[in-house]
Amino acid sequence: MHENKSLENAFATVGAVLWTVQAFPQLYKSFRSKSTRGVSPELMIIWALSSLFFCVYTIVRQLAIPAIVQIHFSLTVFTVLWVQCLYYGSGYSIKRSIFYGALWASGCIAFEVGSIFGLLAAQRHNITIPAQVYGYMSSITCVIGLLPQYYEIYKQKEVTGLSYPFVCTNAAGAVFYMISLFFRSSLDISAMVIYVLSAGMMLLIVVLALLLNPKAAKKRELEKTAVTATITTPPASTQPMKINLEDSLELPKRHYVTDYSSDSECESGPSTPTGLLPHHDVPILEYTPSGLEAHHETPFLSKYNPKADEKV
Repeated sequence: MHENKSLENAFATVGAVLWTVQAFPQLYKSFRSKSTRGVSPELMIIWALSSLFFCVYTIVRQLAIPAIVQIHFSLTVFTVLWVQCLYYGSGYSIKRSIFYGALWASGCIAFEVGSIFGLLAAQRHNITIPAQVYGYMSSITCVIGLLPQYYEIYKQKEVTGLSYPFVCTNAAGAVFYMISLFFRSSLDISAMVIYVLSAGMMLLIVVLALLLNPKAAKKRELEKTAVTATITTPPASTQPMKINLEDSLELPKRHYVTDYSSDSECESGPSTPTGLLPHHDVPILEYTPSGLEAHHETPFLSKYNPKADEKV
């Protein structure tokens, strides 16, 4: 291939600028909403690991300076996004989240410095396979990192949480990086693979958003309409019943007896002015003064002795 360092650096610079600003919309969205719902924390930490491998690879393979600077910036940004997921999504405290972020950053620095010295020493002995392994590891982890995000989309049935400018600028930056590789003396297969995978998998997220998000929005609208109808229309059992008292109540008919005399006698005795019909038996009570005296005797009068008064 015809080598042209100027065009290589020009296209790589555009790609670097796009990949540099790609994360700011995602950072701002998570900070403003105080939520990382729909964003997979595994995506961020695995992409940070992918960036770490690619940081080593770009330095050892002496890629364009913008690509080297940009991938280190991406490593930093993905680490910050992972810390945001720990704080907003996993419920960690701010101190604990920052501690994990600092611990991860320290490990990345030690890993990168040690790997660079080791790979450069191997290249001085014409051993290039370890450097190629780092390039392919970056590609593999880039793909693996998107799998949790795809699973998150599958659970939510829509693309939520991810910033569309983040996704689109990532894909566009990968395209410019791919173009820059064609102006090298030899095509770097490992770098091409990671750029193609980044662009393709990000564009797939855009396609999923175009397909799933309208359906999810329509479903939410239908559910909202159903809930509103349920609230405004009470059940039939709770509606007040209209009762016509005049039609439903049947008052009993009263029979008034105006003739208090009867020509016939009852079976148990003569007719009495009780207003009862002849078939109702009325018991006759007999009043006897002797009986009253028998029951109500006055002990004082019955035992009175007039002779006792004469003696007094």
